[in-house]
Amino acid sequence: MFLVAIVLLALVSATADAAEQPYVHGDIALGASYDTLAAALDFRDINAALAEQGARKASKPDLGSRGYGCVRREDPYADVTCVSHDERIGAAPLREIRLQFLDGVLQQFSITAELRYFDVVLQTLRADHGPPSGQEPATAGTYASYRWRNGAATIVAYAGTDLVFVSFELAGYAEAVKRRHQR
Repeated sequence: MFLVAIVLLALVSATADAAEQPYVHGDIALGASYDTLAAALDFRDINAALAEQGARKASKPDLGSRGYGCVRREDPYADVTCVSHDERIGAAPLREIRLQFLDGVLQQFSITAELRYFDVVLQTLRADHGPPSGQEPATAGTYASYRWRNGAATIVAYAGTDLVFVSFELAGYAEAVKRRHQR
């Protein structure tokens, strides 16, 4: 009986710990370092890739195996932004995934897909992260939005006129931007 109680306590603790981890999409994890994701996702400097494309007279720039072009930025929202058009969410191709690194850490990333994939996107988010913790119903001229939240991060998904948008954000991103803006 004592052993069963210990096992149950360990399972509850592990579930609670997992609920407080930053959200993940495939192998892209909020809070991961730029260096870790650069190695895993094969990042390329977009300006260097474009210059090389022109020098080689290639039809398109070499953006690596996963198609990520990155650029350094000089603003409070990101030190580096990386973009790919070659990723998926579930069975749906993405129009774009945009990663925002601040202080060397993935603070925010967003996914954009065609509106026809809205159900696939929501089904994938539910399968990966459980039911949303909140929902705002559609009103005249707007679409419903869905929110997942834990102590470490949030996900917000909603539809626009033609596109589905999903934003993954670390809980401390707004404060990091504020600190950067004050420097």
